[in-house]
Amino acid sequence: VLRRRLLSIKSWILLFKGNINGATESAQQCLKLIKEDKLSNKLELTATFLVLGWINAYQGNRVKALDYAMKSLKHNKELNHDVAIAADYTLIARIYLGKGDYDQALQYCKQSLAIKGITSRTKLTALQNLAIIYYFKSKLNRALKYQLQVISLGEELNLTDPLVDSLMWVGYIYNILGKSNLALEYFERSLTLSEKWGFTMTIAQSLTNLIWIYIDLNSREKANRYFSRLSELYDRTMDKVDVDISYFYLGTKAYMMKSSPRMRDRVKAQELFREVIDRTPPGSENLMLFMGNLCDLLFEELSLYNNPEILDEIIPLVTRSLGMAETSRNYKWLAESKLLQAKLALIQMNLEEAKKLMVLAQRIADLHGLNLLAYRISGEHDNLLEQIDAWDAVKKEEAPMAERIKLASTNGVLERIQGKSAVESIESVDEQSTVLLILTEGGVLIFSYPFTDEWRIDVDLFSGFLSAFTSFSTEFFSKGLDRVKFGDEMMLMESIGSFSFCYLFKGQTYIAKQKLSKFTEEVQKNTSLWQSLEDHYEASQILELRESPQLELLITEIFMSKS
Repeated sequence: VLRRRLLSIKSWILLFKGNINGATESAQQCLKLIKEDKLSNKLELTATFLVLGWINAYQGNRVKALDYAMKSLKHNKELNHDVAIAADYTLIARIYLGKGDYDQALQYCKQSLAIKGITSRTKLTALQNLAIIYYFKSKLNRALKYQLQVISLGEELNLTDPLVDSLMWVGYIYNILGKSNLALEYFERSLTLSEKWGFTMTIAQSLTNLIWIYIDLNSREKANRYFSRLSELYDRTMDKVDVDISYFYLGTKAYMMKSSPRMRDRVKAQELFREVIDRTPPGSENLMLFMGNLCDLLFEELSLYNNPEILDEIIPLVTRSLGMAETSRNYKWLAESKLLQAKLALIQMNLEEAKKLMVLAQRIADLHGLNLLAYRISGEHDNLLEQIDAWDAVKKEEAPMAERIKLASTNGVLERIQGKSAVESIESVDEQSTVLLILTEGGVLIFSYPFTDEWRIDVDLFSGFLSAFTSFSTEFFSKGLDRVKFGDEMMLMESIGSFSFCYLFKGQTYIAKQKLSKFTEEVQKNTSLWQSLEDHYEASQILELRESPQLELLITEIFMSKS
């Protein structure tokens, strides 16, 4: 029993020290002894499952990690051991966070924090999880709130690693929010504590963050002072096998050169960013920043020199960015990179490809609960459809790259990838519903609900739209689009079985699409309503509103409710 307990304690200590191999060996030995001893209790078993879960989570073995966490949870529920259940929920939340399933991670965090007996250490980890989840969801004020709670708890418990980590997170979030002075304050605190405790990596990270902000504030003298300290640290550690701060040093040197007015320095910055991208550990937020800065330099060069050959450098870089984001399961970065790819397609005058890529970018954000980002991408797609005439003129005039880049509005996405701005919310506008249709294959009308008198009365308008339906539906489903323009209005369509649900409106597509999706889901769930559609389809008859009060109620609740 004593040996098992010592091995269990040893595995946790080694895990906290970052010795993953040693922690794994001790935990596996402990598990073997527990299984051999029939008198061993379930508490020992669950504790071993928990540490093995954390070990595998740190190694990126998420399937194994989840298996161990679920085994621990099962036994702890049988024992009614609330404190351990809270720890299990926190681990499961971290695993789902690593998988990019932010909504699932959020649910487990909330379950963990709802348990009254939760330990302070488990609570701190759960709060860290919450803060990171809300960061990825672009809800920065919430992320800030929870990181500040982690700092308070970390100071109370005297836990060094999470305290320094959260101080840097708070600084990073304040910087994105444009509050440079507060960002500097927190980065200074993280630097002071890192130096006190001898944390080389976070010393380098803190110095890097301070330098980048002072560069942005045009405080070159202060930036140079901190860079001297970073250079000294780099010189002292460059021969150490277990510490590599080269990507902080080279990335910062590149950023300083990028800020130079001399083209020679900016070209050198490109070379350094390429080098540092190869050196940076996969999954690091710094990797996204370095990629964003290199893209920014190349777009600037493209705009300045109007040389299409520069696109041959940007395109593979964005493709690589997509691959890195996907490998690290950073779906915020992945969606932003896909949006940047769409902007590239626009600059190359490939409008149809750009539309398709915007649909994919929004889908990535939607699938992973990144609602604010999805809303922003949808708004960009709407803007593109409003600008079709402008793009046609650009194509006809063979406009220079600078004009195309400006019209494509690359600044927003590039600044977000560089960590310089947040996802801005879009001001909602009142939606004006025009008509809702249910059609079968070939565009045969089964049901219609005009929301305006014009569409109720004007037979030619209605029949003209139906005549155009076939070409619209072909464009939808063959080109992978999710919206098209019909005159001054937007059209959405969803296909389920033999039916196409079509919604014409004026307003923002993101909210309208949610309404149409909810409507189609509710119709499909309602057995009698779905059967009524099938019956009218087989009889080649139009379903009248008076025949289906349920359908009228659904339309009123979903499309006409102000809530």
